[in-house]
Amino acid sequence: MNYEETEKQSLELTDDLCNNILSKISHFVIGGWAVTAYSGNIRFTADVDLITKPLTTMPVIKAFNKDWDTKKVFYGVQAKHRKTGIQVHINTISNMLDRTTNTKIPVPSELFENICKARINGIYCKNTIEIPICPFNYLLTLKAIPNRVRDDFDFILLWLNKNYSIEEFKKYLNKCNNIKPFFDKCRRISDKNYFYSLPKKLITNQRFDLIKYNVITKKIDEIKAMCKS
Repeated sequence: MNYEETEKQSLELTDDLCNNILSKISHFVIGGWAVTAYSGNIRFTADVDLITKPLTTMPVIKAFNKDWDTKKVFYGVQAKHRKTGIQVHINTISNMLDRTTNTKIPVPSELFENICKARINGIYCKNTIEIPICPFNYLLTLKAIPNRVRDDFDFILLWLNKNYSIEEFKKYLNKCNNIKPFFDKCRRISDKNYFYSLPKKLITNQRFDLIKYNVITKKIDEIKAMCKS
């Protein structure tokens, strides 16, 4: 795989999605590109994930042109770019369903009131685009639930970010129908061997060290204490 070319294609498609195809529908980017917006060009990513204002499934489908194959799926709309094969997952309903833990994460309407934009680029491709991004502590919540390596990795990097608010994060977390997967994640990333192994399992320029580990375990203790209070 030509990583630079794939990143370039993904960035161009993300730019077109946000600033052309979905320009008339309230939306923001989640997933790897949103993590990049807050933490820098941290890992290779190609597929694109977005959330639109709930109840916009048909308007989203109609917004795509003949360059894309689209279909309605359980979470909203799945689109595949015919030329590049890059997939786009667009959540258009009132909750995000994490299928790895069968957990529903509600999509509050307040998220769409003041959507901020950020400039991003890739690890290999330095072309910069500007996109609307998911509010930080909600993105942290989306990464707090799934039981996948890349989400554990992303969650750690986001949790080290200065935008973290324990109160706001807890507010979104408590709206999930089940928060046990978050504490399962805490147990996983508390394991030093697992913690240090995460960057090795992905295409990334990041390395985890003892300083990061100590910060994360401290945050785990803080959130556990807060959830008990």
